Amino acid sequence: MEPSVLMGVAISHPDKPLWPDGGDGAPVTKLDLARYFEAAGGWMLPHLIGRPCSLVRVPEGIGGPRFFQRHAMPGLSDRVSRVRVDEAKPAYLQIDRPEALAELAQMAVVELHPWNGRPGAVETPGRLVFDLDPGDGLAFDAVVQAALEVRARLEALGLAAFCKTTGGKGLHVVAPLAPVEGLDWSAAKAFAKALCAAMAADSPGRYLTRPARAERSGRIFLDYLRNDRTASAIAPLSPRARPGAPVAMPVTWSQVAPGLDPTRFTLRTAPKMLAKTGAWAGYAEAERPLPAAGTGPAILPG
Repeated sequence: MEPSVLMGVAISHPDKPLWPDGGDGAPVTKLDLARYFEAAGGWMLPHLIGRPCSLVRVPEGIGGPRFFQRHAMPGLSDRVSRVRVDEAKPAYLQIDRPEALAELAQMAVVELHPWNGRPGAVETPGRLVFDLDPGDGLAFDAVVQAALEVRARLEALGLAAFCKTTGGKGLHVVAPLAPVEGLDWSAAKAFAKALCAAMAADSPGRYLTRPARAERSGRIFLDYLRNDRTASAIAPLSPRARPGAPVAMPVTWSQVAPGLDPTRFTLRTAPKMLAKTGAWAGYAEAERPLPAAGTGPAILPG
């Protein structure tokens, strides 16, 4: 098949399958991925622009070798920005414009993991991310309840909270942060750790803050470790290299309820849903200062 052109980028081998089945019995091709990025790019870019971004590339599809990349790969054009974070290391990649997403589709990049600093300021936290990762034997409704509890604790301290599926078995709760003087990653990580530790102390049978697999059966790992300078989290609306072509879908809090089914959100279904959703409305205006150090157990709403 001749190359197709989207956003000025030629997509070679556009019929090459990247996912064998998009949940509808048909494979998801490189061209499908490029069209998805074109449809969802306006929504994704505010959460990508100005932030270094790690990528997962599957040139032979999700069943073949996977490459996790932070730096430029051969053949990548200057549509994808390079940013120097550490003079002793190669430049990192950054997604700053729609054409960059088409370039990534051409390179069979299926996952985008941006850092969580402020745009153009990696040393300053731009958001808190709480990754709720269930162990074996837990229904998804337990993750829903955990997300609602994180939200309640954040809002009790004056922070706004937003939720997205991860394209996997968990949820992310995200709190945008205002750039106040003195805010650094040590403070952000300490706050996130304290909130998670308080939840685990209140409900040790439901939550834990250690990643040890042997301890996780029937409990939810409250992962606060994404709140660090070079840590990343899956971007809102990023596809995942998993069967069914799932995406990390922003959801409203009314959707975060018993019966929420993250498998509904796929590369095929998400664009139409975006046209009707109010998820993450007001995110840019919801930045709040990180509560002062020493908040401690007052993190709990009760």
